[in-house]
Amino acid sequence: MAVIVMEDVARQERRPTLWGREIPFRNRCFTGRERELAELHSRLAQHSTALVGQPPQPVYGMGGIGKTEIAAEYAHRHAEDYDLVWWIRAEQEETIVNSLIGLGRKMSLDGFRPDDRDYSAKLVLSALANRELYERWLLIYDNVESANAVQHYLPSGGGHVIITTRDRHWRRAMDLDGIEVGEFLPDETVKFFHRRVTALADPGRSGSVEAEADAKELANQLGNLPLAAEHAAAYLNETGTSISEYLELFRDNAHALLASSVDIKYPQTVATTWSVSRSKISPEADALFKLLASLSAEPIAEELLVQPAVASKLPPPLDRVLSGVTEFRRAARELGRYSMLKLDGVRNVVQLHRVVQAVTRDRMVREDPEAAARFQEAAHLLLAASDPGAVDREDSEQIYQRSLQHLVPSRAVESGDRLVRKLIINQVEQLYRRGGHQESLRIGLPTLELWRQRFGQDDKQTLALAVQVGNALRTAGQWEESLRLHADTLQRLRDNFGELDAVYLSCARVHDVGLRLLGRYADALDNDLRLLPLFEQQLRPDHPDTLRIRSNVAVSLRCLGRFEEALRYDDETLAERQRIFGPVEHATLSSQFGRSRDLRGLGRYEESLDLIRRISNAIDRKNQPWNQFRLLVAIDFSVALNRVGLYEDAFVQGVKAWERHKSTLGVEHRQTLQSATNLINDYRLTEDLAGAQRLGEETVLSLEKVAGPHHPNTLAAYSNLAIVLRVRNNPGGARGLSERAVEGMKALLGDSHPNTLIAMHNLASDLAALGEVGQARRLGETVLERTLATRGADHPNTLAAMANLSLDRNADGDKDGAQSLREKMIEGYLRSIMPDHPHARLAAQYGRVNLGIEPMND
Repeated sequence: MAVIVMEDVARQERRPTLWGREIPFRNRCFTGRERELAELHSRLAQHSTALVGQPPQPVYGMGGIGKTEIAAEYAHRHAEDYDLVWWIRAEQEETIVNSLIGLGRKMSLDGFRPDDRDYSAKLVLSALANRELYERWLLIYDNVESANAVQHYLPSGGGHVIITTRDRHWRRAMDLDGIEVGEFLPDETVKFFHRRVTALADPGRSGSVEAEADAKELANQLGNLPLAAEHAAAYLNETGTSISEYLELFRDNAHALLASSVDIKYPQTVATTWSVSRSKISPEADALFKLLASLSAEPIAEELLVQPAVASKLPPPLDRVLSGVTEFRRAARELGRYSMLKLDGVRNVVQLHRVVQAVTRDRMVREDPEAAARFQEAAHLLLAASDPGAVDREDSEQIYQRSLQHLVPSRAVESGDRLVRKLIINQVEQLYRRGGHQESLRIGLPTLELWRQRFGQDDKQTLALAVQVGNALRTAGQWEESLRLHADTLQRLRDNFGELDAVYLSCARVHDVGLRLLGRYADALDNDLRLLPLFEQQLRPDHPDTLRIRSNVAVSLRCLGRFEEALRYDDETLAERQRIFGPVEHATLSSQFGRSRDLRGLGRYEESLDLIRRISNAIDRKNQPWNQFRLLVAIDFSVALNRVGLYEDAFVQGVKAWERHKSTLGVEHRQTLQSATNLINDYRLTEDLAGAQRLGEETVLSLEKVAGPHHPNTLAAYSNLAIVLRVRNNPGGARGLSERAVEGMKALLGDSHPNTLIAMHNLASDLAALGEVGQARRLGETVLERTLATRGADHPNTLAAMANLSLDRNADGDKDGAQSLREKMIEGYLRSIMPDHPHARLAAQYGRVNLGIEPMND
């Protein structure tokens, strides 16, 4: 197998438009592997028999075999074939997401929001698959654990993907063959030594014949394993030891290793090579080496390691190494000279090869468990000390990212240290707050189960973690699971710590959110009103958490149709938040958002639209992530446009909101389905009745599956779809859906709730269309009476009820009653601030007014 001839160092390599900085530098001593590289190129090349958008190509083999080097060499060798080449560290799902978000930043995608992690990762994959900005791209997923871990993060075509992995089961998992990488051939190992070892690079040096024989023997002893050969070569160069001397050292260490009953999953040759190297390094470098082995094999930020306040608590010589950057960098460079460590001065990170890291940690645990425990404890102290303790602060995300990838590999999730556990709780919270609810659950759920078993279900920090896991479940759309977890946690906190405990109050405050999402609005209001004096007593009336409770009271009142009361609470809360936070902070905008909904519920449509437009503009100017609040604002903007009669604008905004929900939260997330429920009305009012029916039927089926047929928002979808069926000349089908909506809403919300009355209003129209005018009139009379009592004579829904009832009175033979009511209705529309609203024009022309129901998605 021929040695690859490298370009002259001075030659400037052509780089793609976008070249990831985590791609390893080109290895000037890269040797062999021509077969693997040729096969990889054949499978990926544009002229290959594979379809456009070739399937991912797994490159698999044992640890330390050189898979990463092959992928890196391929990227460098074929750089001119691509516009974009990006390296993705794929050992953990969190690092995959981080890499994709880093790529998204570089791509400058429209709508990209780095804080909204799950959405942004999907946006990047979609842009790549569609070749939006780059026609020719290559992604390299390095060190993938299994197909299951990566298959949701692969673009669906569009470019080339290389995967390096130890897992060989790709055909079974993803119907992919892959390319297997084995050890060097013997002559490749010798050629590598000629390139890498100074003593062998000069053939004229004395003893070269003997050295050549020794090189062959060393290749044989090392089992031709590339990583072992690299470390042996580094040791030979650094120490000036001859190959024959190294062989003696190696045989001595191998004998000791083989004599002990150590069972490691990597070849004995690998462990022996760095055993030899470690005998030459300083105690400081050795201590740093063992510390790094106790963390993840991912790159480690210098800021995470060099913490003087923590260093003073560590045993020597680790305390000296981490007391300042000078000592740390000296030890790191020493390890780098022996190829025991990779240094990246651009990103200021260090990294152990994952095989080195795994073998070192395994040997420490087996041979010196006390030392292993000390270094693991040191790693945990550093992780805990890195916690900024402010999950809601925008500048904290990058700090949390430094420690995130080390939590599981370092076994920090198993630590009993209070500060370490607090870090994990904060990590779970900050992830879902920034749109990474799946990442939050991947850490939170197994850790919660582990803590319950180890510390007990009533342990306070276990319960604090349960609160955050419950929040992540709710954000992910798993509402029932979230409510069950919070209810259990709340009871345990109350029984063990009392109702004035801070963690109890935190759980109680979010518990009402879960109640509302499941349609239990009265229970949520009772919870809010009981908590408000507790928060005022324990904190103060203007404390941010107390104001959150006041805001929640308004939300519950609004869901119950008590808009005047909700507006009073929102006005009071808004005034305090503006005073404390200013006009554009999230808390203030949240209160403004509540007011816009209150105003819409009161029929003050123009005021509501003006306010939600200002909120949307403020969020756009802040460039906030597409979290659930911003998505709700997008929905409400569309609904507000609909209510004032700007149907085309409402449709455009509604489609944008729906598409954004699907890409961010998923097609069957409940909030996505709430967006779709509103969009049914927009399709209908822009005369796309077929599209309205199609979307309505899909939405109803999905809501029945994920929320159940009796949830208030499922009932709202029934009513909205019923209007479409009636307009499309299927009044019988419309009546069936309307009756289900009315019956369900009466049971859940009561006879006089605004949404119950709207469903009854639409059912009366179904009955009229079926010729049952007497029954339609009687139902219409009830609707008008209750709407007058609850919403007043000038509310748009009252005027719509008058318009329809006047038609039914006339059809039922009551001409005078119909005319009298019609005159009141026309006078009401003329008196309103929107006398030319489409409903007013329709009613004036003796048309029936249909009312869509807005899902309650607070």
